[in-house]
Amino acid sequence: MASYRSGLLCAIMFLAIHGGWAQTSDTISNACSNALYTHFCVSSLSKASGALEADLTQLSVIAVRLSSEVAKPVSRFIEKLKKRNPNVSALEDCSDLLKDTREQLHDSQSELKQLSNVNFMEYVEDVLTRLSGVETNQDTCLSGLKESNIPATLVSSVKDNTDNLTMLISDALAVVSTLRQQGHI
Repeated sequence: MASYRSGLLCAIMFLAIHGGWAQTSDTISNACSNALYTHFCVSSLSKASGALEADLTQLSVIAVRLSSEVAKPVSRFIEKLKKRNPNVSALEDCSDLLKDTREQLHDSQSELKQLSNVNFMEYVEDVLTRLSGVETNQDTCLSGLKESNIPATLVSSVKDNTDNLTMLISDALAVVSTLRQQGHI
């Protein structure tokens, strides 16, 4: 019995030390509770720098920042595809949509950093509107690619590269929605 407990204790310590269990906070759990991808939301935010100590407003900024960080390499990937496939106009559309996504995420992050009690609801509503818009950009990109009769492997490749971005944006939207529901900074 002692050997079993000792082995169990070693396994628990190994998982804790090597990241088998991500630490999380009540704020992260609360912020992600209404997310479409709840586990992904908790996992990605728990790993983000400063998130474990963050309040809900700071967590909103972090969630949008994570989306923005992932949007950059996705945008570069689309640009490379566009250069290799110059006759596929749908890739140009995808590129434009990702540029818009990056701009809107940047603006959202800036606006969240400037929240105060005076402009709280106005800014949060603006951010929610932006995030709702950019959430559809990846779907619009994929739909355009499917309609342009390009090889399914290319569409699949774009989808694989946009999936995490789509989930992060959805999660950021959920976190900012939680901030709005709580109605304070």
